[in-house]
Amino acid sequence: MDKAKFGYKDVNKSDKPSRVNKVFTSVSNRYDLMNDFMSFGLHRIWKKQFIKLCHVQSKRKVLDIACGTGDISISLHKENPKIDLTCLDPNPDMINLCKQKFINKGNVDINYEIEGIEDFLPTKKQRFDLITVAFGFRNFTDHDKALENIFSLLEPGGSFIIMDFKKPRGKLFSKIFEFYTLNVIPKIGKVVANDESSYRYLGESIQTYFSPEEIKDMLNKVGFVNTKIINLLEDVATIHIGQKS
Repeated sequence: MDKAKFGYKDVNKSDKPSRVNKVFTSVSNRYDLMNDFMSFGLHRIWKKQFIKLCHVQSKRKVLDIACGTGDISISLHKENPKIDLTCLDPNPDMINLCKQKFINKGNVDINYEIEGIEDFLPTKKQRFDLITVAFGFRNFTDHDKALENIFSLLEPGGSFIIMDFKKPRGKLFSKIFEFYTLNVIPKIGKVVANDESSYRYLGESIQTYFSPEEIKDMLNKVGFVNTKIINLLEDVATIHIGQKS
């Protein structure tokens, strides 16, 4: 039977989506707060850089994959309120938090889909000129299938942009970051969110994640062109950009 990585564990590929879903159900209520604790607030700076690279002012239809509680979705919509925005996430608790944030801001014309990208198949009406995924790509089960779906969902000339963690390039910094993700983050999770095991998985998922070069190769293999790797200043996160010709 096909296997997939769930942190350091090898699990049946068919079991991973439900396992990941349980993690995000468990952390949903403290997710935004934990992001600030885990990244020392840096994720806010990274997300601003990410939004700039989306060039959303020139976009019409946008899909935010693994939207979570909606930070990226809300920022995209704020940059260009005229976009036709779809928020996609397999976790109903996350989608509900995202939806409530939009409602609180008076935005009710957003599309919500409770589904994983591997199962979100394109229809004739569903085509996007921008697709984003921030800190969610590493949690996918079948990355090749997901990328094929994403490529099919993009209009010609459309852009796909990923942001996620990575291991630092320097050996010393990499060791420090490994200790932090595997030992400190779970302890923070225990104190702040009363959930050590979920944050242990999230730490392990960073350590077992693809290298930036591997992700670029995956994008190229599917058919993306003009692929770029942008290493963020702190060297613990990257942005990947690919276009559909």
